[in-house]
Amino acid sequence: MGLLSGSDDTDRAEELCELAREDPAGAVAHAAELCDLLGAGDATTRTSAADALYHIAGAEPTALADCLDALITQLDDDDASARRRAADALAATADGAPRTFGAWVESLAPFLSATDPYVRAAVASVFARLAGSGPSTVLDAIEDLRDATTDEEEWDVRTFATGALADVATRYPEEVLPVADDAVANAREPVPALQTAAIDFLAAVAVNDPATVPEVDDLFAELVLDAPASQRLAAAYAIGRVGVDHPDRVPEALTALTTAIGDDDERVSRAAATAFVTVAAEYPGSVTMSDDLRQRLWWLADDVDAPVEQLLEGEE
Repeated sequence: MGLLSGSDDTDRAEELCELAREDPAGAVAHAAELCDLLGAGDATTRTSAADALYHIAGAEPTALADCLDALITQLDDDDASARRRAADALAATADGAPRTFGAWVESLAPFLSATDPYVRAAVASVFARLAGSGPSTVLDAIEDLRDATTDEEEWDVRTFATGALADVATRYPEEVLPVADDAVANAREPVPALQTAAIDFLAAVAVNDPATVPEVDDLFAELVLDAPASQRLAAAYAIGRVGVDHPDRVPEALTALTTAIGDDDERVSRAAATAFVTVAAEYPGSVTMSDDLRQRLWWLADDVDAPVEQLLEGEE
């Protein structure tokens, strides 16, 4: 039996899947046929068709624009492999062509609470990509995203949903305020990616109106000193982000930065120094500097993207 010569749906789907794995661009011409095969009666056929579309999406994501409806429908498939591969195909499409989902946000949103945690996580990742490309595109799913930030089974669902809402917060902060307390709780969870997403979320909210999240001062001060490196780094960036607009709202966090400048991790040290100097240069009276801190900043001057020399010379 030669390639693409299958006599029934299962053979055809498997052969197209083999083609998609070996030559995704060459399989693009068969995308419509694969979409039809997603509705086949045999689970193996449906899984192979979804798998083929997943591989096509990795190379030519826009080729699946007319398949999104069928793939979303497949998320309800009784067969776990078929629905999960459909979820993978949707996520791969969102990675490369998020704007193709514009008409399907409302159809996709209910799957943020699907029974299958794998599907929930994949769908949440789609919304994270959509929000990153344009926060307004996910507003029709905002309530579902809010609920997803407290998913009780799957950390990835919380992480992607929180990340999506962090992007929404930059343009529509009022839409995310109902889950601010949940973000504070997520920032304390021992899950690096979730903590980082929650820190970004809280920084975005605080930049707009720090009074709505008064917890960020103590929280960021704690995390920039006592968390794994990636979270310390995120907290340093967040303190600078909030501090440059509202230094009076993060006094404890700004003080903690002076310690974080001596962090053993060079990335954290540089980020803390950059944040501190940026705020201090904008609001000289908002921070105090010891002789030891001045010396540390001189040492870091060449590695910090902030006016260290200008600040220190102005202090003399």
